[in-house]
Amino acid sequence: MNYRVPQPCYIAKLPIEILSQIFMLVAHGTPSKSLQSVMMPHVLASVSLHWRRVALCNHSLWSSLVIDLQKVIRNQTSGGLTPLTTMITRSGRSSVDIIIRAQQGPTLGTEAMIRKRDFTKTMSRYADCMPAIFNLLFHEMYRWRSLEIVSDTWMPIHSALQLLNTPRTEGSGALRLESIKLKRTNDYLSRFWLFCPSMMKMVEGTMFGALIGAASQDVPAQSSPLPKLRNIALYGVHLNWTNFLHHTLGATPNRLLPVSHSIQSLELSHHSGEVRPSSDEFSAILDACPGLQNLVLRISGPVAGLSHQVSLLLLKQFYYGYHFLGDDVGLFSGLHAPNLIKLSLEGRHSSRTTYSPAPEDDGEDDEVDRLLKYCATHLPFPKLQELSLYNVIAPVKTFTLLMTSIPTLLHLLLYRTPNAAPALSPVQKSLAGAGMPCPALQSIYIFPNSHKDSLLVVLKERSTSASRWAEWQREEMLEGVIFTLENDRNQIGSRV
Repeated sequence: MNYRVPQPCYIAKLPIEILSQIFMLVAHGTPSKSLQSVMMPHVLASVSLHWRRVALCNHSLWSSLVIDLQKVIRNQTSGGLTPLTTMITRSGRSSVDIIIRAQQGPTLGTEAMIRKRDFTKTMSRYADCMPAIFNLLFHEMYRWRSLEIVSDTWMPIHSALQLLNTPRTEGSGALRLESIKLKRTNDYLSRFWLFCPSMMKMVEGTMFGALIGAASQDVPAQSSPLPKLRNIALYGVHLNWTNFLHHTLGATPNRLLPVSHSIQSLELSHHSGEVRPSSDEFSAILDACPGLQNLVLRISGPVAGLSHQVSLLLLKQFYYGYHFLGDDVGLFSGLHAPNLIKLSLEGRHSSRTTYSPAPEDDGEDDEVDRLLKYCATHLPFPKLQELSLYNVIAPVKTFTLLMTSIPTLLHLLLYRTPNAAPALSPVQKSLAGAGMPCPALQSIYIFPNSHKDSLLVVLKERSTSASRWAEWQREEMLEGVIFTLENDRNQIGSRV
């Protein structure tokens, strides 16, 4: 009779430090906080007693404090916040990332139904949960590394802001806080000038005053109130902008913040017209961020452009999504960013089939036409290397002006922007003068598949005009809709 000799379990022989590091990579190896990554510490701790001891001794493994209000409400009778208290205890003194989700899934229906969604019973219960949640979290504020709140509607966000904007009389501030992200996922309502729900439009209190700490409330700040705060994203969530400028960013009339304490990434997205920052407010916010490296404005920002010239010498990436409101040229003309490397433009046509109140129009967009012509004639970003165009509708001749004005461009992304590809043709350039549009271009990403043929024609024309373009290659992406054409000789693919 044959007996199989038990094979040794090599993972059981790993030093605790290595096994603990493997656990960290499994649970936090990806930047996204999916349900699987959130539950992974519990899964690892359930495999064996040895793994459980290792997991419980690694406080950083439990550093993601994810609160799903749908589950909290569902388990309210059996201790809805017990999982949160468990994670707080197990995370010890390590820095923590807080994520609060107040979502009930997509809602279909008429405009009136979507507008009334803020007042559903579920949203009211979500808002009522916020005081109990923050009562637990405020005690651990000195450990906060990031705060993210995501909600389908305004009511839970408004409830959270009331708590965050109330200065505390005891306890330390969020001195480790690096990132704040508040997101209201209902983009539909941001397309209108009037904010909805109007009765909750006002955001009262000292913006994020609870995070500053009791000891810092009445003391003149010598540096930023939140010294490690580097990333702020406000998606569908507005603030009292002047209050935010002074109390959160720490800006004062007679003092400029040093670059080392400045916000590095700022996003303002999907704000109704009446709650957007004014020209003076937004210009002052940018002035208070001299170290800004990444700026995102998507259906937000001042309607009348900037009130004065703002210099952002460290700005590397700028994502701008325009709409029927706002002076786009006024904004670009007031922004001095000579070292910008990547520019992304998102057209308003991207959302028309869904919920834009503007009339349907499949033709060119006059606003983006003016904006592209301004960029082509004034050259606001002389070091631009990457250009991404999403649903940008303009005449070929306008794109030709733009492409011929960016000799430094290396990478181009075209998403539902059909008239941009013909502008790369040397024939188009010959109409304006000798030379090749974007002569340094190395890669082009194009979507959808139907736009590929026009680009292939253009690349063949470029190949006959300059021998270096004979090495362009085509690679089909896994999703089968985006194609890459590169002149890198080491790239594997089929030649054009």
